[in-house]
Amino acid sequence: MGRIANFPSSWSKDAEAFVLSSEHRPSSGADSGDDDVPVISLKPLFDALGAELAKGSDWAAISAKVEQSEDSALRSLVEAIGNACAEWGFFQVIDHEVPRELLHKVKDVAKEFFTLPVEEKKKIGRSFDRHLGYNDSELTKNTRDWKEIFDWAAIGYMEMPETVESDYRSGKYSKTTVKSYNQWPEKPEGFRDACEEYTAAVVHLASLLLGLITVSLGLPFNLFHHCFDTENTIRARLNYYPQCPLADMVCGVNRHVDSGALTVLAQDDVGGLQVRCISSHEETALNIILPFLIACTCRHHAHCSLPHSSVQNEGLNLHRLSTLFSTH
Repeated sequence: MGRIANFPSSWSKDAEAFVLSSEHRPSSGADSGDDDVPVISLKPLFDALGAELAKGSDWAAISAKVEQSEDSALRSLVEAIGNACAEWGFFQVIDHEVPRELLHKVKDVAKEFFTLPVEEKKKIGRSFDRHLGYNDSELTKNTRDWKEIFDWAAIGYMEMPETVESDYRSGKYSKTTVKSYNQWPEKPEGFRDACEEYTAAVVHLASLLLGLITVSLGLPFNLFHHCFDTENTIRARLNYYPQCPLADMVCGVNRHVDSGALTVLAQDDVGGLQVRCISSHEETALNIILPFLIACTCRHHAHCSLPHSSVQNEGLNLHRLSTLFSTH
């Protein structure tokens, strides 16, 4: 374990907590999956809706337009999304109308934030009674993640169980809740504005995607939108995965399945996401390098998300933005 000496100083005392058992380590022989994971263009949707309707929030009008449309390209889009959800639970989107400049802006301020001194970042650190903000000590499957994160809620706060007795696995919840509010750093300049603008754009995109997924199941476009309109737990996260001297032994995030209804992910060009797909009853790990947004459908009746993980890079840093679309 001599390579542990190369860990960042703030993590070196806990170095062995990052190391995965051999069966859970990254798949070094994973095939590139860029040509396999479905790539879906949303252009037919925006063409059918028109710019004004597509950018608005008149979900009744959007729903009617999508459901009543006889446009073959839009019908093919709905079918492609349904197939992607059923076969993968994971797909990539292009022509998503989230401005490229906005993606660059939020990634730039994220890089500035994560280069701040640890002491500065921990001024807005998460704690037992502060569930949003900065953290560098998350666990996935009882193993330390090689990452730093910054979390915020789309509506400005999250409502959390008041007591630690709550256990979502057993269905036991505290009967009382408390609100945990967003924390924003003083630096870098423009950080909060960029994050909030990005969140608004991605939440709108997620609403459109959710509607298309619902239509692919033979249900009304806006059937579930009321679940996400006000009191929701839509949470956004900046992920930073520093270069790692033990890239073959640790994960940025160990293998997991997302909670919630939908996850929208934007990643820089370093790559590192692995999706474990099931084909012909065999599992194959795929490395996916994505300069654009991904939509990941999670557990719900006909569709189910598949396990995925974030692997490390020995020589490069990775930044990733995720928005978890959940009900209250």
